[in-house]
Amino acid sequence: MTRRPARIVLLRGVGTLPLLAYIAFEKALSLIVSTSRRKARRLASGEAARQARHASEARLRNIAGRYEEKTPLALRLLALDDHCVPGTLGWDLFSPRRPTWKVRCWMRLTAYYTSPLSVSDTIDAILTAGDQPLSPIPFTHEHDGTGAELIPGPPGDRVRAGHVLDWDNPSRTLPGPEENTGLHRRVYEPPGATVTAIRHQHGVIYRLTLPVDDYYRIPR
Repeated sequence: MTRRPARIVLLRGVGTLPLLAYIAFEKALSLIVSTSRRKARRLASGEAARQARHASEARLRNIAGRYEEKTPLALRLLALDDHCVPGTLGWDLFSPRRPTWKVRCWMRLTAYYTSPLSVSDTIDAILTAGDQPLSPIPFTHEHDGTGAELIPGPPGDRVRAGHVLDWDNPSRTLPGPEENTGLHRRVYEPPGATVTAIRHQHGVIYRLTLPVDDYYRIPR
């Protein structure tokens, strides 16, 4: 059974007029302290945000490109989700918790690849690429991202330093990028491409999800 938040349960025991007054106070405080969506959109569209967004996208694209450059993987589809959210008032029971920022933006890149080699040979080539000094690929023969290396995150066959690498197997084929509402921006390249069509033409799909890049925020 789902438990109701303690603040809601306690408010049920308060008289109607005090309850209405408290709700009005809460809404008024939220309007004063929280960043409006209109203002958040304006801040997220400013020059400083655009520069930070451009730099973040370039960093993520560079990492995805290095996988293609250093391994047998061929990049077939790229999905980049760009989120910007306003700072909003929170509550700890009856105590307001002010947001620490006016607007926060972060970006996630997911890349879909195929390989001309078998899965085992492809993974070995990725580990070999990661073995090289200063490689941006965190997977190595010493730390291949399995077992004790696994960290909380999206389900994957390899997880290392926030990079999640998984691929089709007989019991599961990877889905395409999920539709996501509330995004500030989505990049989808090439437009119209689907994981199903890529799989039909090129075989096994390898999916790389890079760590979220928290690239811009304005403190209060």
